[in-house]
Amino acid sequence: MHKKIYERCLETSIYTYLGKYKELIESLPNDIPSIGMLVCDQITHPTMYFTEPSLYLENTYFGKFSSYPKHRFKNEDELFITAVSMIAGILYLDESGFTKNKDVTKRITVSCRQASVLFSAILKAKGIPCRSRAGYMDFGNAGDSYTEHWVNEYWDFNENKWILADVDGYYEYEKRFGYSQFDLPRQKFVTASEAWLGLRRNTLNKKLDFFVPNLLQGACEYLLMDFHALMNNEIFYSYQPLYLRDGVQTLNENELCELDDLAELLADPDKNIDQIEHLWNTNEKLYNLTNNTQNIYYDTFR
Repeated sequence: MHKKIYERCLETSIYTYLGKYKELIESLPNDIPSIGMLVCDQITHPTMYFTEPSLYLENTYFGKFSSYPKHRFKNEDELFITAVSMIAGILYLDESGFTKNKDVTKRITVSCRQASVLFSAILKAKGIPCRSRAGYMDFGNAGDSYTEHWVNEYWDFNENKWILADVDGYYEYEKRFGYSQFDLPRQKFVTASEAWLGLRRNTLNKKLDFFVPNLLQGACEYLLMDFHALMNNEIFYSYQPLYLRDGVQTLNENELCELDDLAELLADPDKNIDQIEHLWNTNEKLYNLTNNTQNIYYDTFR
């Protein structure tokens, strides 16, 4: 692994910094599946409260959703943007901390980006290089459609490669697919760069499900989130470069081609780390961010 990649994937950001909680996190198990399952057991996803949960999930995993306190938000993403805030929320609900098989009343309700950030923070504290990635996940098993999602890549020193993991799920409880959610097949995930370039060039042969009507707009946002995540800055859903505030449809062809170039680099971030880092350090418009509250659609489903 490139030294720059290794060092960056061990460093913490404002989002993955653990502060006074580092000692607590270091006391957790060291193996990936145990860590991953503990993260899963601290959270529920906001969509669970807006859809009809299966009896299987209620009876074997979450507990009765009807018992969820009426006064709590059914989406706590904006309360828990950082790993520190998530751990504080977990301890607030249950001072015993990271315990197994929690009922919904003792879990924070956050979506995939938050789960990914928490997992990254824990693995970094354990000395395991880890990075969050924004893209699209096949939640079935046939590649029929891919939905906006954040996952993780962690470095396996034995196999000398990145392993794909998803801690925002419950695959381990269902045993549906015959593989671990902490060692996913690569075809399960479409990167943001593949989505952007495929839409731009009309070569994408996969169906993408977006929570926005403009597919290219959605791909643009995930492309920029993935870029920031790879640079160890796991920005929130509504944080976007200021120049994109009015949407991708306002960009001229030169600006669109600049994003094409960025996507080409992100298609192989390890190989292109020097060029990606150069953009990060020199292209101000890519990191001059605003909270794009004019166009919020992350509130319920992500």
